[in-house]
Amino acid sequence: MQIEVKQARLEFRDLGFEKLEGKTRVSFLRNFYFDVENELLERIGPFQADGNSIVFAGSTEKSARARFNQILDHGFANMYNKVTKKPSYYIHRYSGIPLIGSNAFGLIDRNTNIIEVKPLTGCNENCNYCSVDEGLRTRKVSEVVIEREYLVQEFRKLAEFKGCEVEAYINSQGEPTLYGPLPELISDLKGLEMVRGVVMNSNGSLLDEDYIDRLAAAGLRRLNLSLNAIDPQKAKIISGWGKYDIERTKRMAAYAAEKTELLIAPVWLPGYNDDEIPKLVEFALGIGAKIGIQNFLYYKRGRNPVTAMKWEDFYARLAGLEEKYGINLTKMDLADEFRIRPTINLPKPFRKGRVVDAEIKIPGRYPNEKIAVAGNRNITISNCPKSSGTVRAKIIRSKHNVFDAIAI
Repeated sequence: MQIEVKQARLEFRDLGFEKLEGKTRVSFLRNFYFDVENELLERIGPFQADGNSIVFAGSTEKSARARFNQILDHGFANMYNKVTKKPSYYIHRYSGIPLIGSNAFGLIDRNTNIIEVKPLTGCNENCNYCSVDEGLRTRKVSEVVIEREYLVQEFRKLAEFKGCEVEAYINSQGEPTLYGPLPELISDLKGLEMVRGVVMNSNGSLLDEDYIDRLAAAGLRRLNLSLNAIDPQKAKIISGWGKYDIERTKRMAAYAAEKTELLIAPVWLPGYNDDEIPKLVEFALGIGAKIGIQNFLYYKRGRNPVTAMKWEDFYARLAGLEEKYGINLTKMDLADEFRIRPTINLPKPFRKGRVVDAEIKIPGRYPNEKIAVAGNRNITISNCPKSSGTVRAKIIRSKHNVFDAIAI
């Protein structure tokens, strides 16, 4: 008589498994992870970790999957970002967290045909001028990552509401190339009938030729590259990252300029990169890229290493560069250059000053902050001592359907 040996192989697209001593590390979307005690897994059956699969002996697939899904639910609640080492929260279709309401993640509609897409938070650098305090030494205490399908689903709804051709602008609070399915996200967005193009910001430090090819093939229309100095030491100081390799980033920029439209977008930091700005103009012209120089601005929660130039001084300096290099830096019509058009406004369920009762979903990004939900929007609530349940809060910001509140 032949004895049937039961074996359940569970395969996953976005999960990877590595069996370690006493625990198994589960990787998610490449840059997130959680650990599961091997003893807990062995209750399902003797197991082996095999890349994107985990194999259980002595169990049927139905039984193993049901029990393993419970373990996954617990694991996702205890997930970390591999780069920033912060606790991280996964927002998906069944999380009950809308994607409109936050300035840090999801979707932002600023009443134009440009829809901002923020698939995750966190950054591999620590730029000394970062307006949103992202990076390796941030004061923030948590990260967020969003399910790709959920982002595309909600983007489509927003674009259909606007009723016009739109552009998807991947503008993460952090570095978007840390998002595992980024090429797939670009392809999904570009494939929507109402999307004319996809644009992305990046610091460029994680790019290589193969990845640039994948982004271009996916439909990336323009890459905005944050490049702030040519001198290696100054580049490292500004990036706040001792491993920053400006020569490699320059090579990748030159390669990207051959594959898609490239915009070099330095921030002018008085006292840090004054002498570097002409070099960056020359570099951009030399590789056939556009250049758009930004004035450093003060942000309350950002890093502010210098005092911002007065706008008249900034434009006077740009005018000098225009004359020297024969390029347009000050007279461009941004609406025409970036094809920005006003559209109908997305209705706001709350106005500034309104008191709402919201359901707490996950911790916020700063201490004593929570992400809560009301009126089909997510709301960032500060000074909130509660960790769950309903909280009463007063809306202190509502512009562009970005809602900040304070617990009362």
